[in-house]
Amino acid sequence: MNNNKNALELFDSIAIALISITLFFLPLFFLTNTTEFFILPKQILIIFAVSLILIVWGIKVMLDRRLVLNVNPLNLPLVIFGVVITVSAILSRNRYDSLIQTVPVVFAILLFFLIVNSVREKRAFSIVLSSLVLGASASSIITVLSYVKAYILPFPATQNQFFNTLGSSVQQLIYLAPLLTLIIFYLAKKVGFPKFKFSFSLFNNYEVFIQFFALIAIVAGVLVVLYQILFSANKPILLPYIYGFQTAAATITQDAQRFVLSLLFGSGYGTFATDFTRFKLLSFNLEQNIWNLTFSFSSSYFLELIATTGLVGAISYLGFVFSVLKIRIVKNPLFVALLVELALSIVLPFSFASIALLTILSGMYIAFLNIASDKRVYDTALSLMSTKSGGFSLETSSFEHHSQNQSPVFPALVFILVLLFVGFFGFFSYKYANADLKFAESIRQANLNNAQATYQLQTQAMREFPYNASYHRVFSQINLALANSLAQGIQQGSSPSAEVQRNITALLQQSINSGRNAVILAPVTSLNWQNLSQIYRSLINVGQNAEQFAIASMNQAIALDPYNPILRVQLGGIFYQLGKFDNAQNQFRVAINLKRDFANAYYNLGHALEQMGDLQSALEAYQVVKQLSRDNKQNLERIEEEIKTLEAKIGETVKEAGEISPETEQTPLSISTPSANLPPQKPPIKISPPPGEQSASPSASD
Repeated sequence: MNNNKNALELFDSIAIALISITLFFLPLFFLTNTTEFFILPKQILIIFAVSLILIVWGIKVMLDRRLVLNVNPLNLPLVIFGVVITVSAILSRNRYDSLIQTVPVVFAILLFFLIVNSVREKRAFSIVLSSLVLGASASSIITVLSYVKAYILPFPATQNQFFNTLGSSVQQLIYLAPLLTLIIFYLAKKVGFPKFKFSFSLFNNYEVFIQFFALIAIVAGVLVVLYQILFSANKPILLPYIYGFQTAAATITQDAQRFVLSLLFGSGYGTFATDFTRFKLLSFNLEQNIWNLTFSFSSSYFLELIATTGLVGAISYLGFVFSVLKIRIVKNPLFVALLVELALSIVLPFSFASIALLTILSGMYIAFLNIASDKRVYDTALSLMSTKSGGFSLETSSFEHHSQNQSPVFPALVFILVLLFVGFFGFFSYKYANADLKFAESIRQANLNNAQATYQLQTQAMREFPYNASYHRVFSQINLALANSLAQGIQQGSSPSAEVQRNITALLQQSINSGRNAVILAPVTSLNWQNLSQIYRSLINVGQNAEQFAIASMNQAIALDPYNPILRVQLGGIFYQLGKFDNAQNQFRVAINLKRDFANAYYNLGHALEQMGDLQSALEAYQVVKQLSRDNKQNLERIEEEIKTLEAKIGETVKEAGEISPETEQTPLSISTPSANLPPQKPPIKISPPPGEQSASPSASD
């Protein structure tokens, strides 16, 4: 019996150690060898850590022969929220993109349950809480040192003045603010605020010393972050609230193809970028410096939930918020910190670390109430008991009650389910992480012009995890670039060898297949259709019906991003390439209507009008370009040269356009051209058409 008790205590200690390590490293953990340095590594950390803690918890259930669970008012709201976001991901048209973002949040919710079911003693609570604030303190210190250019990390990517371990000054503020609140309230209680019974003997308590140290570090970090947000030239870019609110409302009310599903469950958790492109207002094109950006986060986490998880998701989140408010203890530092984090979720966008902190603070608050013997929070045990008749019955009892006739069957079943759960998600998480490491390395090899290594690494990444649409999209462009490189290597006037021709054809087919795979995996991502159109456009005069496929794909991209003037310029560019100048100038005019100060649209319109022989109108368009390029030296020099050439051609000077001021930052002037310059193929090779909007799991070897 004593051996069993010692074993249980050992596994309790292991669980507390794992939780403490996880909470300490959550704000600190980042990797420079992944495609994204900050969010993805933290997701990997939580999934890996929670999986280990679940296994430890399962072993403990086996040893104890019963399932001990904490019953509290937040269990059900968090379960409902986790189920809702999972359902929204499964129902999403960009299902794989959504699931990739949903699974880590589900594991963050599981971390809440592991905290409340593992932290049952004051000493354990103190260790876990200290780890949480020390991790935030270390992150703050790195931010402060980076700002004063005292770089302590050996990675080149971290050696800049605005580096922080959460990747964004706003996200670091969201992480630090509730913990700073917690520390201030904790220390205020210790000194007897408002009577201030301060004594240096307080520092004999290591908890007070840690909290005081954390206070200094976090205050310094918050001040630096606030200065960067308010006064720095590198201010963070957030989506203005009018667009966040409008996108949320439009996503759940204007998706005619799946109105009921969108209303109830949104577009799918984590897919706000597609909502933004589909439903942004036309007035967004007037926004200075951000009109050509795509936002992956809404103006606030709650507005993002409305768009991506619908009314059901938003209501389930509010249910969680109200459940927290119902069990409030106003003078409790953890409750105040949790309240601050909930308030921030209503007004600011949340990255994964902020979401994880929300579940962690919730778990710590419930653990505190449990240790304090709050009647609303208690432990209960579920076990399989042998009966006098020789059968078994599933019974609940108090945490303290322990019977000798408990069967090991039920705990064994629980442990098997834990292993199956961890094994399933652990397998796919490992595959995803491994694929991402390889894909990130392929990008580095591409920057070194190592085409063979780039190709091999990307192929391996997609074999590891063929469900990431962005991998396929990038791989399609790599194949197209390699085919173009081979074609450009053929001497003019000579015929390529049979082997070279086969390689070019194979690369082109792979480019199309990869572009189609990206569309199949994420059919409502405009960028994927735009990419596919660019591939087909490069194959005009090379592949059968390539021009039709290019136009059809670009029209689909426009349908998913209707107010994007850049897409209209690209569609006009396809018509321009085909010699259909009337159609081209129509598209350029649409681009101008979408964005009245878009110099590049006027520039392309001028060239189309030149080709149509309307030199006078072309010159007028160029004069508008000149007015809009006054603050862009490179654009201004280019258009002035072209104006001189055209004026010489028509033999007269046209008066400058009326005063037209650019309201937004201008892109470089360029005629829309294909991304590759391939020689004509006779007869044209047969190529696959754009896919229908379907959902399938493509193979990396397609």
